[in-house]
Amino acid sequence: MDETVETALRECPLFADIPAALLAHIAAAADIRSFPAGQTIFREGETSDAVYVVRRGRVALEICAPGVGCRRILSVGPGELVGWSPLLDPRQPLTATARTTEPVELLALDAKALQTIFAEHPEVGYHLLRQVAHSLARRLTATRMQLLNLYGEEMAHAQPIDHEG
Repeated sequence: MDETVETALRECPLFADIPAALLAHIAAAADIRSFPAGQTIFREGETSDAVYVVRRGRVALEICAPGVGCRRILSVGPGELVGWSPLLDPRQPLTATARTTEPVELLALDAKALQTIFAEHPEVGYHLLRQVAHSLARRLTATRMQLLNLYGEEMAHAQPIDHEG
């Protein structure tokens, strides 16, 4: 086990409540990866075997649509999850493209190994999946704000739907 990885996990608020013995198991399924500014970590629609936690730097999350192109919906920084989809299902495509906006250091966690740890220690799975839910809620809010920026004027003039008539 790489002591540096375990130390990095201990420093991350996401893992603050994980007992040391379980943190050692997570560390055994993780490594630290560095990326220069402007590099794509993964693309929307790809699958991945890893889930990432930003240790240092910032990562921009973008979504793309035909005729519109790619739009940044959110930037995430230290302690935040990137590429959460494999935690739920490793065959599920990633829902955004992740690009570094500055030099970045990520904790890469093997999703399959994490799922095994979750099965053996449900309290750890509950804690980490709860963090995933918080990340998703934040991203949904960011996406909503982007939609308001794109369609705000049209939405402001739209008539409410009358559900009673």
